[in-house]
Amino acid sequence: MRKSLLIALLAGTAALAATLTAARAATVTVNATVAAGSTLSVAGTGSPAFNLTLTGDDQTTSYVMPVQIVDARGLATGGGWNVTVTSTQFGDGAGHTFPATASTITNVTTGCAAGSTCTLPSNSVANTNLAVPAGAGPPAAVKFLNAATGTGLGRIDVNATVSVAVPANTIAATYTSTITVAIVAGP
Repeated sequence: MRKSLLIALLAGTAALAATLTAARAATVTVNATVAAGSTLSVAGTGSPAFNLTLTGDDQTTSYVMPVQIVDARGLATGGGWNVTVTSTQFGDGAGHTFPATASTITNVTTGCAAGSTCTLPSNSVANTNLAVPAGAGPPAAVKFLNAATGTGLGRIDVNATVSVAVPANTIAATYTSTITVAIVAGP
């Protein structure tokens, strides 16, 4: 009987040890609320410039207009945006100007800004050979880029290539033009 009691005691101890060392699992539910931001903005990110030497012929040169768009609204429906551009006429401050029709957008590229996992815009604007309105006012703006609902989210770098026609009879001077880029909600 002592032997059977000892065997029973050892068996019970082994069963208890196995129960204590068995892995236990639990599940935890995590709820995350992501609030929509209110930011929808556009800002210039560089100082475009070009140099040209007169040759006696009409010439065309170009520059890249860099801007950054931020859409932190997080809208899956009812979102989207469009970007417009207008400019003042190139002038030297002494009454010499380029034609009001001198500037044309020939290409627009987009990419996610550093540090942003963005959703690139689904653009439906034909933005090649798009005249950039210029005048003393400046004139009414034209749409050059848009994002369909659910696209264009995050921080997006935009580079618009602008072609500038410089007539042969242009007076040699330093010319400037002010470009205004605006963003509006809705594609």
